[in-house]
Amino acid sequence: MLTMEKTAEYVKRWVAAFESKDLDRVLAFYTDDVIFHSPLVARLSHDPSGTVRGKEGLRAYVKKGFEVFDHINFTVLDVLRGVDSIAIHYKGITGTHVVEVLFFDADGMVRESYVHYATPQ
Repeated sequence: MLTMEKTAEYVKRWVAAFESKDLDRVLAFYTDDVIFHSPLVARLSHDPSGTVRGKEGLRAYVKKGFEVFDHINFTVLDVLRGVDSIAIHYKGITGTHVVEVLFFDADGMVRESYVHYATPQ
């Protein structure tokens, strides 16, 4: 299980990677066979499943996101720890509340991710 200190450092690096818009830096967190689920996948990739499989698929999705959103800023509101996972609650690009649950493999790489967005008011 991740310690509070390791989790805080991990989340800090994860957020910094996305905010840097450095594609290789972001992808370094994920396994080659990652499975990534997000409603934004359906919107950006026109794939109604909302799922991206594999690092190359994730590369294409994240690259598209970097092209669509000129500035990325995540404000972390809370982080919850599980046995082999963490849930990051943050304000996303548009100010929407997001909870992203990252599941880790034995090497500490993200093997699966589920992204949840708050319903706009």
